[in-house]
Amino acid sequence: MKSSEKLSPEKQPEYILLDNTGKNYEKLFGWKPGTVLRRISIWYGSNGLGRNLKQAYFVPADSDTNYGHIVWNDHVKEITGQLELDI
Repeated sequence: MKSSEKLSPEKQPEYILLDNTGKNYEKLFGWKPGTVLRRISIWYGSNGLGRNLKQAYFVPADSDTNYGHIVWNDHVKEITGQLELDI
């Protein structure tokens, strides 16, 4: 990741890892569904499949490292603090 693609600490939103991700994140990084993550980079475009998929670098929210791992946007949900209803 280029330094121009990094987000400043005050602009790093928090996300929650969703349960639809399989076990890859757990096997590779130790992240289980429900893990709170911080996005440390801009969103990158899709991989050319023509779908609305993006990816960015993430780290655990309680970590002080700047070395992140790629996560797809459909594997996380931003924590907004708003109440959600399933209807």
